[in-house]
Amino acid sequence: MQTHITGRTLLDMTPQQVHAMYKLRVDVFVNEQQSTFAEIDDTDAHPKTHHLLAYVHPGSGPDYPYGVADPGSPLRLVGTARIFGPPEAQHIGRLCVVPDLRGYGIAKQIIEQALEVARGRAAALDPVSQSAIVKIEAQTHVQKFYEGYGFAAVGEPFDLEGVEHVEMHLALD
Repeated sequence: MQTHITGRTLLDMTPQQVHAMYKLRVDVFVNEQQSTFAEIDDTDAHPKTHHLLAYVHPGSGPDYPYGVADPGSPLRLVGTARIFGPPEAQHIGRLCVVPDLRGYGIAKQIIEQALEVARGRAAALDPVSQSAIVKIEAQTHVQKFYEGYGFAAVGEPFDLEGVEHVEMHLALD
């Protein structure tokens, strides 16, 4: 399966892209995980918030092996994440993948792209006097996934809307 990842601000997305992104996040975080937090927030619309959108071609034939295309697109949105905050203390959040395509490396591709975006933003910092970190509030059941990228837990696990999380940091080189 070939995954196509694009990134843009909310205002640079088409209405169909915004709809598909919000639908995916609500399906995963609100419906599947039963979280009660405000999934759609002001961080999404901030002009410096960078949204990553992972797409696959839904295929052809009677079984449509990768689902159906999104409205207004020949592709299906299957994953997303966002990067926000100042270059010295960025956050990656709202990483999710559709349930039927988990285990295919899509989250890995999204996190790698998110870290590239973060490194690009931090490149303008003075390496002598400034340092940069990326923060994640990870659900504890995926902590090992983020540790594989060099993230380390900071502090104790905490409850966030009924789901155990841990704050994790990664120093950017």
